[in-house]
Order: sequence, then C-alpha cells, then structure tokens
Amino acid sequence: MEIEFVKINPTQNMTILVESPVERRLQRTVAGLLMSYEGVYAEQVGYIERPFDDRAWGRLRMAGGEFCGNAAMSLAAYLAWKRELAGGSEVSVFLEASGAEGLIECDVRAGEDSYACTLSMPLPERIDMVTLPVAGVPRDFTAVWLPGITHIMASSGDVGDDMRAWAERAAEEWKNEIESEAFGIMMLDEASCRIDPLVCVKSSGTLVWERGCGSGSAAVGAYMARKASRSSKSMVSQPGGVITVGAEYSEGKITALSITGNVKIVARGVAYL
Repeated sequence: MEIEFVKINPTQNMTILVESPVERRLQRTVAGLLMSYEGVYAEQVGYIERPFDDRAWGRLRMAGGEFCGNAAMSLAAYLAWKRELAGGSEVSVFLEASGAEGLIECDVRAGEDSYACTLSMPLPERIDMVTLPVAGVPRDFTAVWLPGITHIMASSGDVGDDMRAWAERAAEEWKNEIESEAFGIMMLDEASCRIDPLVCVKSSGTLVWERGCGSGSAAVGAYMARKASRSSKSMVSQPGGVITVGAEYSEGKITALSITGNVKIVARGVAYL
C-alpha cells in the first residue's frame, strides 16, 4: 500500500497527516504502521478528508476519532503552506475536525521556516473531581473533559522518583474507569507550569509520552483559570517547548479557550506499507 503523507512538527509532537484516501476501518492499522520505528515514525497520525462544510479548508480525522489541537494546527499550517502564504502574512483557516462540533478557526502567520498558529479550542464539557484507583487505592484528581478526550491532572511532585512508571501503571488501571475513547495524564508541576503528558488512545492501543500536547496544554490552562476563578494566559512548558494557553473565565465557567504554538513542516512523501 502506498500512502502519501506530510510529517509536521508542532512543539515536537511529531504528527503524520495522511493525504491518501484510507477507509476508516483501516485507519487505526495504517496509523500504527506509520507511527512505528520501522515506518515514518511519529507520535500520532491524522487523516485529511474532504469537509462537509464549504467554508472549511479541510477536515481532520484522528485515527481514534478524538480531537487533537496540535494536529489541527498542523493541518492549518500545511493548508496555508499549500496556498503559498508569504512570510509575515497571516490568514484564518477554518477546519472541521473529529471530536469537535462545527468549524474551528486557526490563525496562521508565516515565518521564515515555520508557522505561528493560534487555534480556538473546543470548550471543556466540564471540569470536576474524579476518584480513580492508584495501586488499588482510591485517590481524587481534577479531570478536564474536552470533546473526545479527558485529561487528568496529576501532581508530578506527589508520585515518587519514577514518574513515568507511576503514570504508565495508572493509565493501565484507568483504561476501564475513564469513559472517553482517549485520555491523557498530565504530570503537572503547577509552580513552574510544566507538564509531562502521557496520552492513551484506547481504540488504537497506543500509550505515548508526547513531547508536546495541545489539548493537554489547553486542559491545564482551563484548570488553572478555573482554580483561580479568573481569565488567564499560561505558558505551559513541556519536553518539546512551550504552548501558550489563553483561557477566558466568566460566571463560574470557561467561556473561551485557545492555544498558540509553533509549527514546522518537516517532510512530504510516500510511505510503503
């Protein structure tokens, strides 16, 4: 099978976007092959599809059907690149995306070799406390439910020396506890506003330590604005760099949410699967 693809770097959350038509029943399998070390190698795969709304430049579908902020910014930057957006110029790109209702907007500004993207994120469905088992013992965590994915806030300072082993064990325990098809464990240091994001997509069987997580960053920004009961701008540091989150808060809820990051197109070609 020949698969035309583009590989994109949004805050080192290496993303493959598939341009070739792939039947949805095969998308999870194809994604697994593309993500593997023997394939193109990346953290996630999205599929570029024809949009239903004529106002949309394109449609993004993730292999697990979830919403992904970094992949959406990647597609917006790629579509702007295909239209030869000149350096210093800015354009608003409208997209359809799995896990999000209606159109989402991404403002794209072309730089010398990359694109600065600001994406309007879907609002949290709710932010609430959940009780989840850790080594069989119930513990309380704050969860942010975004469309298609739930992010759990876990304090990185409370889990001992081996943070990764703790989070991976928790992910295995929580697979049957969290209803969402995809969920993330945000190992959060609130004092420095730093995360180490672990993301699980149940349908594709993936558990990935991402170097940058767009929806996870948005969830952290929403959580911190809700906790402070005021609008805020958060510079969320992660292994791949910084994603800026703008969260507007009014009358007890988040009323607007956006993420801003840097996106670079790395490669474009054909994969042989």
